[in-house]
Amino acid sequence: MPVGATVKRDGTVTWTAKGKKKTGKLSKTGNVSLQVDTWTAQFTDETGKIRKVSTKTTVRSVAEKMLARYEREVDRIRTGVVSRAELDKAEARQITLDEALERLKTKMEANGNIPAHIRGVIRRIRIVLNECGIDSLADIRREAIERWIANERQRGVRSAQTINIYLISLKSFMQYLTDVEILPNHPLKSIRRLNAELDRRRIRRALTQDEINRLLNATASGRLLSAGPPDERVLIYRMLLGTGLRSTELSLLTPSQIDFDRCLLRIEAAKTKNKKGEVLPLRADLV
Repeated sequence: MPVGATVKRDGTVTWTAKGKKKTGKLSKTGNVSLQVDTWTAQFTDETGKIRKVSTKTTVRSVAEKMLARYEREVDRIRTGVVSRAELDKAEARQITLDEALERLKTKMEANGNIPAHIRGVIRRIRIVLNECGIDSLADIRREAIERWIANERQRGVRSAQTINIYLISLKSFMQYLTDVEILPNHPLKSIRRLNAELDRRRIRRALTQDEINRLLNATASGRLLSAGPPDERVLIYRMLLGTGLRSTELSLLTPSQIDFDRCLLRIEAAKTKNKKGEVLPLRADLV
């Protein structure tokens, strides 16, 4: 029983939670079932299973029309007029790509992804779909994406690693649409990543001490065309080199994350790419 609840003779229970009035029904076992404002449509689908779907409306007449539509869809499937897959495809056409990408953006923001990462994912998804000539969710097919990958390999402009990054963004989009039931299934699930080791364009390595000195000296002299005063750029490069932070992680750093007494740097999970917090030692000359 909710705290401060009032029970009427007919079993109606009313109470206030977070400033909002709630209404429910008291059962014989003493449990209270919450009454929601929206209607739920209950029907038997083509497999004989009873389904309950929220209509997300408080208007009964609207909810009844939605229930009638669900029942008509079941009748059409049972009589062989249409398949469930075809209905799902038609449903997908009702949501535009822009709307779906906006929903993905909202989901990523709720997950705590940083704005730069969100923009990068959305940009890569748009690029692939535009280059494939896809302008609706229903047109996203494995064959079209595999053809795009083959064309990219033939052109040789993007490396296998870059193609993989684009593919990861697109597949995460498809997984999200499948999870929220906008798409009936993941159309790109069977596509595997390319072997980046067979197309390595750039071998990453640590800078030598001589290269570090030349970079810092050139920055301090002002010979490098970069934004900001030279002395600030030198400090930024020294912090990046001395901590291993990514540029975005450094840009989000605040004084409260630095323990000046113990020379430690605390990185918050919400500000890292892998969403894992850590504590890094700081050299004394950086504090």
